Amino acid sequence: MTKQRHYEGSPSRMRKSIVGVLVVTVLLATISIYFASNRYFTQQETQSASSQMAFYLRELNDVLGQHQHLPFVLARNPRYFDGLNPIDVSVGINAQLSQLADQAGLEAIYAMDRSGVVLAASNAGTPNSFMGQNYGFRPYFQEALAGKRSDYFAIGATSGRPGYFVAEPANLASGTERGVIAIKLDVSELQRSWENDNEVVIAVNGDGVVVLASNPHWLYRPLGALPLSTQRRILESRQFGDQSLAPLAWTEKDAGRVGFEGQDYIVAQGAADWRGWKVFYLQPQSAIANQTFVATVVFGGFIALLIGFATFLRSLRIETAYATSERQRKALVETNKRLEQAQSELARSAKLAALGHLAASVTHELGQPISAFRNHLVAADIGGEITSRKTANSLNKLVDRMEAITMQFRYFARGKPDRKTDVLLADVLEESVNLLRSDIDAAGVALHVVQPLQDILVHGNKIQLEQVMTNLLKNALHAVGQVAKPQIYVDTEVQNSTIDIRIRDNGSGLGGANLKDLQEPFFSTKPSGVGMGLGLAITAEILRDHRGELKVEPSEAGAVFVVTLPIQGLST
Repeated sequence: MTKQRHYEGSPSRMRKSIVGVLVVTVLLATISIYFASNRYFTQQETQSASSQMAFYLRELNDVLGQHQHLPFVLARNPRYFDGLNPIDVSVGINAQLSQLADQAGLEAIYAMDRSGVVLAASNAGTPNSFMGQNYGFRPYFQEALAGKRSDYFAIGATSGRPGYFVAEPANLASGTERGVIAIKLDVSELQRSWENDNEVVIAVNGDGVVVLASNPHWLYRPLGALPLSTQRRILESRQFGDQSLAPLAWTEKDAGRVGFEGQDYIVAQGAADWRGWKVFYLQPQSAIANQTFVATVVFGGFIALLIGFATFLRSLRIETAYATSERQRKALVETNKRLEQAQSELARSAKLAALGHLAASVTHELGQPISAFRNHLVAADIGGEITSRKTANSLNKLVDRMEAITMQFRYFARGKPDRKTDVLLADVLEESVNLLRSDIDAAGVALHVVQPLQDILVHGNKIQLEQVMTNLLKNALHAVGQVAKPQIYVDTEVQNSTIDIRIRDNGSGLGGANLKDLQEPFFSTKPSGVGMGLGLAITAEILRDHRGELKVEPSEAGAVFVVTLPIQGLST
């Protein structure tokens, strides 16, 4: 005979609590994987961005630095400039400069007189020849004529091509005439290589204007609005031709991150060797999000499969273990178990709600006497009043024991000061009301709660925020204890970036006490023997830690307490 698998009374499915635990376990594991993956890929992409930035920075320095010495050498070589006279230029000098420019791979080499007029140029005879042009308005010419070596990036006034200019003061016509020798480095090949790399990289000059970029649409635009004086100087020198200098959308965020043209990037930057230039390498944060998503799906799915398989095996074992049980007995046992669990959780919740208040009171009451006791022991020991070392040690151990006990109470008094997270305010209010539900029902109080928008988030410790609401609701319960028709109202109101939570009752009021007095430890408007007067003190301290505020609003009847908390955002 085939063995029947499902016996009367065997469970056909796991309890919902177990399923809930398993779901929560999978969710927690997935969340942990997400944050770990995000942190890992962020570190990897940051390191990769730094490496790539160093590569582009080195490439830029090599291009700009390879011929920096040449104007200095040419300015001191009489072979080229002894025959340069503004009135009579030696025949063949242009050909010599052209041959030298071809060998060095330069776009142009040219010499100017003291007024900025080009006397000789390597591109003489070409359609965009510099011959006869006046570049006296260029800053590099003005600095070099004053006796200072100068370098400068600009769009060519004659050719319309961008280039890097390096100039040196020179003596023309055997030292009888002052002039300037300059070279123009062609950076178009470097620009093309950056455009073809399919990466996001830019180079900016000392004014913050983009001079090289992987996207040509960003060229010659500043990362931010330029001062008027800087704009005027750039326009007067025609550094970037007729460009409008419209700023790019560049926003500095937290360390290592920027918003650029509508996207978020990880940024690595480095300073070039020339003219105060900087290179920025931008790594899209979307790449991190994609990698994190894939890792979370893969590893989260793997963990879910493992837990699912383990759960399946466990369900088989449970089914076998319960196969011989009777259905009525199982139903009764399960019902009693759920009832006992519910009663235990209810009692535990009620105890925890009172334990924080009790612990704070005990800790405060015993802390000062214990400290005084220890001070007296030390003074007595120093003064030789205690002659027995054994007695002194025993008393010190006794004080240590009392301090250890108060330290344990202090743990409960502080609740659970874990790290803060984004918390749904609606959940905090609901949990606080649930903790006091039995007291509310027993007192016959009509509680009216207007829940906030379900997607409002506050940043804080959920347990501590629940303690704030619990303390204020308990105070309201005490206040309406002697009222014929006790009423408590809880409503919320959003104020820009904060939310106000009002707890209003129709009790006896505050008896003329102000908020400062109410926040003082052990100050209470309640009858003798009801509370220790620490609830509002603890509440105010928790709110200060959460960048919130506790206020009292005037009311004709009862009391109105207002809790103000900053809104973190909206849940999605």
